[in-house]
Amino acid sequence: MQSKKDIRFFPIFLAATMGTILEIIATLVDEIVRAEGAGDQKKMSEIFSQTMLLCGLCGVGLTLIYVLFTPQLVRFVADDPAVYDNALNYFKAMRFYPLVDMFDTFLFTYVLYRGGFVQFYIGIFIRIVVNSLLSYLLGSAMGLMGIGLASIISLLLALMVKLTFLLTKKHGLKFRWYFNSREALLIARLGLPESALFIFIVILEMAVNSFTLKNYGAAVGVASVAVVINIFEFVLYLSEGISEYEIVAVNNSIGQISSKSMDHAIGVTLRAAVTEGAALVVLILLAANVLPEAFDIDDPETARLAAVMLRIFAPTAVFICLSRVTAIFYQYTRRIPRTLILFGLSIAVLPAGFGILFGQLSLEGIAFGMALGPAAALALMYGYVHIIKKEKLFDYTLMQLE
Repeated sequence: MQSKKDIRFFPIFLAATMGTILEIIATLVDEIVRAEGAGDQKKMSEIFSQTMLLCGLCGVGLTLIYVLFTPQLVRFVADDPAVYDNALNYFKAMRFYPLVDMFDTFLFTYVLYRGGFVQFYIGIFIRIVVNSLLSYLLGSAMGLMGIGLASIISLLLALMVKLTFLLTKKHGLKFRWYFNSREALLIARLGLPESALFIFIVILEMAVNSFTLKNYGAAVGVASVAVVINIFEFVLYLSEGISEYEIVAVNNSIGQISSKSMDHAIGVTLRAAVTEGAALVVLILLAANVLPEAFDIDDPETARLAAVMLRIFAPTAVFICLSRVTAIFYQYTRRIPRTLILFGLSIAVLPAGFGILFGQLSLEGIAFGMALGPAAALALMYGYVHIIKKEKLFDYTLMQLE
């Protein structure tokens, strides 16, 4: 049982090490959408070609690191001699995962953005069903290495389905040997804020859990707070669906040089953020009594305390959604510092800071402080933009739209 628990770290480890690169590669699709809005087919082909080259280079680079440092990386997450050999066998297959995953990440977003829903959902089906079937067959014959190999094969099959989307006359883009380092760096800079989300989440977890462990212990304190932190992250990840629409709509409006289209995109995004946030508030309130059990909290008093903390935290779901769409708007209107500051304040600095401050009063105070953080971050950004910069919160005049 212990070995399975330790080996679970490998998908998490791979995801964490590739996270920043994958976010940056996905950002390149946004530039294709902007070029499409402008009707610039040549630019679309150049960005597409440059992205495919970057996918190959990044995939080879990460795979080389994994191959050259396989023993060290395995010991880093599974140093226990009892699980080392099994973990090593699994990683021997999974170290080649980036070779395929870089291309799949790009085409996953590209196909979805450009309307290839059939290929998109078939790819998801393959990733789930075929992967499960192959994991059983290859795992029975080859052990953990077979399970890792099943992940790669199913990902490769899903990638081949998405590639068929490029063969269509309407959506296919010509590949040309094109690489512009300055342009690539500018686009990579666009992907930095969303990549930083990983860092901000870790800061929140470390700060709040460390404080809770020191002041309230692990059995009750950390167990209760962990439920709130997980729901915080759950809301944050769900809000990505709205921001994905926003990214496409904003970039398309910029490409069209259309203020009318931009106003429509902002309006739809804000309404969706408020609606989804309100729905999540209701969902958290209704599920507050059962969620602690889902996180393996058996003690009745700890479960009751976690449910109370969830009810205190629930209203901030609206502000998490609003903070995200505001930050994404600044990201794609070329105000990266504002995006980083708003993400940092709403996800890490203020939830952790207020959580620790009000946590001095009670354990429930931690939930109250974490709930206050995103709302305070949004209020600070509004004050800065409106009072100091004399702008609207969603001001796009610098984009010179007509």
